[in-house]
Amino acid sequence: MKLSCLQENLNRGLIYVGRAAATRTTLPITNNVLLATDEGRLKLVATNLEMAITYWLGAKVEDEGAITVPAKLLNEFVASLPSDKINMSLSARTRTLQLKCARFEARISG
Repeated sequence: MKLSCLQENLNRGLIYVGRAAATRTTLPITNNVLLATDEGRLKLVATNLEMAITYWLGAKVEDEGAITVPAKLLNEFVASLPSDKINMSLSARTRTLQLKCARFEARISG
C-alpha cells in the first residue's frame, strides 16, 4: 500500500471512526482501525462489535493494500502533525505502516 492524503482529512476520519474503536476489551483487534485502499480512496473502519463506523476519504493511491493499526496511537500521531500532505506506505514483509509529513516520520506495526 502506498498513498498520500491531506492531514486534515485523515485526522477528521480518524476522529470519526475512533468513536467506534473499543478502549477496554479482551479482543485486541477492536482497539485497531482498518486502513484499506479501494478505487483510489482510503477507507477507515473501526468497530467495538456492537457498532462499526466506516469513513471514506480521497487519496492519491499508488499501490493497493490494507492494514490494521492501533486507533489511539494513529489518531494521536496524525493530530499532532502540521496541516500538510501525509505520505503512507506499507512494508508487506514487516507489516509496518510508515507515515511521513513535513519533517515528521513514524513507523507503526500492524
